[in-house]
Amino acid sequence: MNKLWRIPVLLLTLLGSPAIFATGIDWNTLTAEQQKVLQPFQPQWEQMPAEKQLRLSKGAERWAAMTPEQKQNARQRFQQWRELPPEQRELLRARFEQFRQMSPEERAALRKKHEWFRNLPPEQREKMKKRWQDSTPEQRNEMRERIRNT
Repeated sequence: MNKLWRIPVLLLTLLGSPAIFATGIDWNTLTAEQQKVLQPFQPQWEQMPAEKQLRLSKGAERWAAMTPEQKQNARQRFQQWRELPPEQRELLRARFEQFRQMSPEERAALRKKHEWFRNLPPEQREKMKKRWQDSTPEQRNEMRERIRNT
């Protein structure tokens, strides 16, 4: 009997297996630039989940493509992030996840409103922030509804 039919069956079995996709990225396959950026992670690299390795390697690629000014801004933002209390970091993570769950149209609308707010004169922005902080939860909900409907 011809045993060649077993090869496609074996390939289909392997390709359908989640284990084949669970393998991570070998450290030696990273570019020299990625290895440089990810050097602090090298000791635990092989024990990291494959998804985390992929995220980090893509982040290292983005880092390599940044201008010096962009890198400096990223360093400053990361420093600010590290200085936040854990509760505030968790709140920001949750808000980011909510943002990711939005439709592309909703995200675009939110970005547009954020840009509008950023372009306000500083005095007007502060006035709006103070008004928000001094509002009751009910008043804040009313303001959110007005903003959504504009």
